[in-house]
Amino acid sequence: MQALEALYVVEFGDVAASGFRNGGVAVLETSRVFGGDSGYFYLGNYEVDRGVMNAKLKVVKHNPAWANAFGDAANEFEVRLSGAINNGVINGHMERVDRPGIKLPIRLTRKAPLPG
Repeated sequence: MQALEALYVVEFGDVAASGFRNGGVAVLETSRVFGGDSGYFYLGNYEVDRGVMNAKLKVVKHNPAWANAFGDAANEFEVRLSGAINNGVINGHMERVDRPGIKLPIRLTRKAPLPG
């Protein structure tokens, strides 16, 4: 299996539309996640169990005009992410901790290894 630590492009679904929209980038490194998009940045931790990545991320707004994929303008929230790892792509869903039951699709696509 290819090393999970890398730079990924993040795409996720939106409560207002179907399919994926471009979300931003994320770096997976030593069980940590660092990333962001035009409105929010993401920080958290992940673990892998039998080909599935599970992560808990803190999502913080940095652009006051931006609404998030869950359809509100929250300044900060936590999400849980779960996705199957397959050939450099992690496909799964994310769910806000404070709004259980609303799951949005998410896809992380490996783009570059981390510098050595």
